[in-house]
This record gives sequence, structure tokens and C-alpha cells, in this order.
Amino acid sequence: MTAVIRAADWSSTSVGEMDKWSMGLRSALGIMLNSRFPMFLFWGKDMTCFYNDACLDSMGIRGKHSSILGKSRAGSLSEMWHIISPIIKNVLKSGEASWHEDQRVPIFRSGKMVDSYWTSSYSAVCNDFEKIEGILVAMNDVTEKAEARKKKEEAEERTRLAAEIAQIATWDLDLQTHKMIHSESLATIFGHEKNVQLTYADMISQFHPDDIADVVEKAFELSMQSGTYKYEARVIKNNGELGWIRSHGKIFFDSTHEPLKIIGTLIDVTEEKNHSEILMESELKFRLLADSLPQLIWTADANGALNYFNLSVLIYAGINYRDLNAGGFQKLIHPDEIEQFDSNWTSVLITGDDFLLEHRLLRHDGVYRWFYSRAIAQKDAAGKIQKWVCTSTDIQQQKTFTEELEKEVSERTAELKNTNVNLVKMNIELQSFVYVSSHDLQEPLRKIQTFISRLNDTEEMKFSAAAKEYFEKINAAADRMQSLIQDLLAYSRTNLTDKVFVMKNLQELAEEIKEDYRERIQETNAVVEIHNLCKAKVIPFQFKQLFNNLIGNALKYSKPGIPPHILINGSLINGFEIKNLGAEADCTYCHISIADNGIGFDMKYKDKIFQIFQRLHSKTEYSGTGIGLAIVKKIVENHNGIITASGAENQGATFDIYIPEL
Repeated sequence: MTAVIRAADWSSTSVGEMDKWSMGLRSALGIMLNSRFPMFLFWGKDMTCFYNDACLDSMGIRGKHSSILGKSRAGSLSEMWHIISPIIKNVLKSGEASWHEDQRVPIFRSGKMVDSYWTSSYSAVCNDFEKIEGILVAMNDVTEKAEARKKKEEAEERTRLAAEIAQIATWDLDLQTHKMIHSESLATIFGHEKNVQLTYADMISQFHPDDIADVVEKAFELSMQSGTYKYEARVIKNNGELGWIRSHGKIFFDSTHEPLKIIGTLIDVTEEKNHSEILMESELKFRLLADSLPQLIWTADANGALNYFNLSVLIYAGINYRDLNAGGFQKLIHPDEIEQFDSNWTSVLITGDDFLLEHRLLRHDGVYRWFYSRAIAQKDAAGKIQKWVCTSTDIQQQKTFTEELEKEVSERTAELKNTNVNLVKMNIELQSFVYVSSHDLQEPLRKIQTFISRLNDTEEMKFSAAAKEYFEKINAAADRMQSLIQDLLAYSRTNLTDKVFVMKNLQELAEEIKEDYRERIQETNAVVEIHNLCKAKVIPFQFKQLFNNLIGNALKYSKPGIPPHILINGSLINGFEIKNLGAEADCTYCHISIADNGIGFDMKYKDKIFQIFQRLHSKTEYSGTGIGLAIVKKIVENHNGIITASGAENQGATFDIYIPEL
């Protein structure tokens, strides 16, 4: 830099040609150029810039060298001028030197602007008349030191914040003088304001008397051997409340193993201790309750290791707690179920689902009994399994009952199977009977009727009055027998006929039956009205039989001398309205009402009239077998319907039929 300064043209600068420089400038330059510290010299009214070799790299101006040499003020060091300019102005004004430690200065290094830290001195340079002509700046790079200190401070701050957040107090006790320094949080743990400074004696005075000798002093004695000082003790806080603290410390010794000081931490664990006591109390209650129950109760940790058995388990197994804990419980499980038990248990430990299993356990007398075991996982707020609580309930009695019930059901099923076989045989026999009734039984009757008819035609004149009466009675009995057989056939067919349901217009079916009775209607001057019968799914053959029997009965049981009047009406009705009759409330029914003005009946016989062979009138008054209404009732039942009868003597009868929509 000496060579560069000598070679430079200074004539155009404010300092003028070199041979005219003042002795003050030459002296200041001599000091600067011979120094190994980075130094600047700002001279004259324009603060012309000079610098030495040490500035080139350390101050990051090699890239500007030597263009900034001889420049004035901010033009030379623009990136740092805003920092050094106020200092220079102050020195120019006061004439007093200034000193600055760890001053942050932005400089250009390695192609980029970086922060650096400097300790610098700003001194005034005066002429012979004590007039300030320039400022000499000496600088020392302390970047590494400043950054190290900064990192240390940041680390200390993080440690302080961590301790503050965790509510951890720190303390440092001199064992020679018993002087103690501590963080603010130590005072608050002992119930004081945070700005209170406690002495070691103050801290000891707040320990619970029972814990000083047994806990604190004993922990100190042990620390002299181990070098670690730790304890949990009770303290009486400044407001009189009882609390718990946990302290950890490190003992520092000199070369003769003489203890010098303890540095440690201290934390308030009152809440933790209270929570622990609550848990212990809860656990005690659980065990007391568990021991009072007859059920076998056992618990396991999160990994499935069994760790508790109630008194009932010990009594049932007849072994002690230690043996049970050492795998004895698994030995109680029946060999046939142990594999399934282990498989299910392993599975629920992974899924967290409930453990459910029926299995046998060995009793102390060598007998296996059936148990129903259930284990439920106890989980924390995050859903992580903490422990398992399990119960095993003796179900031997239920198992025995179930086995006996299954045996009875099996036996009953076999009986029912035999009964069904017999029913099938009986049905076959019944069908055979129907066939015989249809052909073989009626054939003799037809011959009897035929021969009686021939006798009447050929031998009538030869019969006495008594013989004629006998033949008439024989003929009438044969006719009744034929009617009875035909009605029995009709009744049996209501069970044997295939139940094929077809959607039919009931109005049309009723009109067909009315047409079948046309001659009878004309003979009796009867009136038959049929209105609004609905469509329904029915067995057509059976429903024709139903209308035939009811209309036929109405025509038959008419009052002498009064023309029959039969009124048949239809409508749809909600099952809820006839719920009292046994109807389903949410079903719709087709309602058919058949009313007449005949002889009626006493209501005390309203159920009897539907029974087979039941007659309310003598054979001489009205013909019939007493099967017609039984057939009607059977047909209604085949349609899952309901039938009721109402009436009064000599005031007619009404039959109400309800057929559900299918």
C-alpha cells in the first residue's frame, strides 16, 4: 500500500500533491501503513480515504482496491458508511477518541455481503495548531469470538426457556460457604414471588421435618460416594400448602475429593404425586372390589403379560399368586382350547378388539369347568392400549343346561320326524278315504235309491201304507247320507286342494253363484243384491264354495211366507280398525258382508255355528248336515282371513269376512 500511495496521482484530490502533504498526514499514514491491524485514515474536509494492507482481505475491499483509495466519505465504503459516519462525526465534534466492542459491520466477502463483528478505535489526528485534520480508525476482527458468544447466549436462552416451560428450577450451592444462587422459578416452587432470593437455609427450613433426615440428608450422604445427588421430598410452601419436589444434582470435587459445590435442578411434582396417590387409591379400590366378586378377574399390561389375579382365581386354581404370574394361568386352560386361546389373545393385542372366548379351566380338584372369558382394552386419549381388564365367568351350569336342551331338542326332533312320517301316511290314507267316499261309498247309496225308485214305480200298488212310509224314510235317509258324504268331501277338499292363489274379481264369482241359484231365487221370489266387491288373490274353487254355502244358507233359512232378501257388500278396510279381531294393523283387508232377513240365530251360538256337524234346528225343519259353515270357516282360514257372525232370532243374520291383500 506504501508503493500504491506513492504511485498514485493526488493532484486532483482535496489532499493535493504528495510533496505538499502536512507532517500530520505523513505521520498518520506512517502509523497506519506499518500496522498489522486493519486501519483506515479519513483526511481533510472531504474525508479522503486511506487504508493499509491488512484491510484488503479482512475488510473485504480487495475487489475495490485501489479504486476507492483517495475517494471521499460514503463513496469509498458505502456498505458500512452508515455505521462509521455517525462515530466519525462525533469524534470530529468532540475531539475525543471512541472505543467500540463487537460492532456489527456488513462487508463484502466471497462474492456476497456478510455480517462481521469488530472491536474498533476512532482517534482524531490534529495539526500543530491542535486542529483536527483527520480520523484514524483501527479495527480488530472478532467475528468468530462474537458468533461463538452469540451461539452460547442463544443456547443459554433456549436452556432457560426450556427450564421455564418445563417449570424446572436450577440451583448452584457452594459447599464451602453454603452460598446459593438459583433461577427465579425456584422461589415460585417454594411459594414465593419469583424475585425473592432464597438462601440454602431458607430452602432447608421449608422441607417437611420428617423428610429432612430420612430423605434429604440421606441422599446427600449417598451422593458423596456416587457423585449424584437426587431425592423426592415434601415441602411446606410459603402459603402453608404441602407440596412435593424432585431434585437432581451433580457433586463437584477437588483433587483431594473434597466436595466443592453442587449444581442441580429442582421440579415441582405435587400434581404428579397427587395423581399417583389417586391412582393408587383407585387401584386399591379395584382390587378390593375384584376380590369380593365370585368371578375370576385378571389383568394384563399393554403387551399382554398377565400381572394381576383376584382372590377368586387363587381359590379356584388352588395355587399361589407367584405361580400364576409365572405362566400358571395358561396351564389351567384345557389342552383342547389352549391353541385357540393363544391365537385369539395374540390377535386382540394387535387390533385392540375385545377378547371373547368360551373355554374350560382346571379347578384345584382336577375338574375342568366351562368359563366365558372377556377382556377389554383400557386405552388413553390417543387410543393407545394401556392395560387389559379381563373376567372369566363360570358357565358350567348354562353349558350343562344347553347340552341337555340340545339333547331334548334332538329327541323331540326325531319324534316330530316320526310324527311327520305318520302324518304323511295319514294324509295318504285320507286321500284314499276321499277316493272311497267319492266312489265306493256313494255307489251303494245310488243302488239303494235306484231300487227304491223302481219299487215305487212297479210295486207301489202292492205296498201297504206302512210299507210306503218305511220306503220313504229309507229314501230320505239315503238322501241325507249322500248329502253328508258330499259335504264331508267338500270339507276335506278345503285342506287337500292345491292352494293356488289367483287375482280374481269377487263380484264376478258372486254373480256366478247367484246365477247357479236362479231357479231357487225365482221360486222363493228372493232378492239378491251384490255391490262393490273388490279384487283379491284367492283360491277360486274355494271362494265359489264359500259364496255357494252362504247364499244357499240364506235362501234355505228364510222365514216362511217372507221372500228372502240377501245383501252382499264389499269394501277395503285398514287392519288397525279390526285389530280387536286379530287383524294385522299395517295390512289392508277386503271386507265382504253377507246379510239376510232369515230366521237368524241366538248370539250365544255365534261360535258354535262354525263347528262341524253343529245344527241349531231339527232335521225336519231345515235340511242339511251342519257342515256348510264349517267349510266356509275353513276356506277363510286357508286365506289367512277372519270371519264373524252376528244376528238375532227371527231378525236375520250377517256374516263378515276379512281377506288380507296378498
